[in-house]
Amino acid sequence: MICGKKPLYGKTFDILLAVPLAIYLLLIAGLTLAVFFAITPASIRQAFADNAIWDAVSLSMITTTLSTFLSVCVAIPAGYILSRHRFYGHSLADTLVDLPIVLPPLVMGLCVLLFFNTKIGLWLDRGIVEEGLFVYQPLGIILVQFIVGCAFAVRVIKSGFDSMDPAYEDMAMTLGANRWQTFYKVTLSSAAPSIMAGAVISWARIFGLFGPILLVAGTMRGRTEIMPTTIFLEVSIGRIEVALVVAAMMILISMAILIVLKRLGGRGYLL
Repeated sequence: MICGKKPLYGKTFDILLAVPLAIYLLLIAGLTLAVFFAITPASIRQAFADNAIWDAVSLSMITTTLSTFLSVCVAIPAGYILSRHRFYGHSLADTLVDLPIVLPPLVMGLCVLLFFNTKIGLWLDRGIVEEGLFVYQPLGIILVQFIVGCAFAVRVIKSGFDSMDPAYEDMAMTLGANRWQTFYKVTLSSAAPSIMAGAVISWARIFGLFGPILLVAGTMRGRTEIMPTTIFLEVSIGRIEVALVVAAMMILISMAILIVLKRLGGRGYLL
């Protein structure tokens, strides 16, 4: 091989490797386009004229954004501790963090609901506000989304810290920076792509969360109804056309959010 030239593997090799990708992309494109092709102008007008739909869109965006923000705020220090330190019970802590990832969402929702039936849970839910803070309340949506989304954020952000060489942090402190300055200017700066990736994956996971939210918060119109539960309600009452419009809105919102967040800093991990 001549130095400086790209090695030649042959077009057949590349084509064979590209076939599975092409099949998968066609499958995803076909599934999403089928939703848009099934929508009629009448169904769009019907959905857009329903205030309950807009309430669900608004609540979905608010709860998902807040849950993602909380997830990242917890995942940054949690991921750093799990990555940089080995302490008694480290393996157990690392396993518990992954539990919301591997558990079926309905099981996690059932766990949350059962917790609020205990003495501590009842006090937390109804000891401060009589009508409740979490069960069948918007805060319950945020809590469930946070529990699920934070696990994904911790795992991705921790992998970013794992890939960093601690020597850079040691060098910064040798040059006079304290721990907080080193963490802010060196560690977080270097881990920015993984932090953004954690936010993207967390947001994407909790935006479409359905089962556990239905168990904990229910689906009361104008109060705890979000877009995934709107689809469930519309299908259950036979308004399939409106459900398709909401599904198309979720697809467009998801694509827009993913593109924006990737451009902001998650490129190294997500593109």
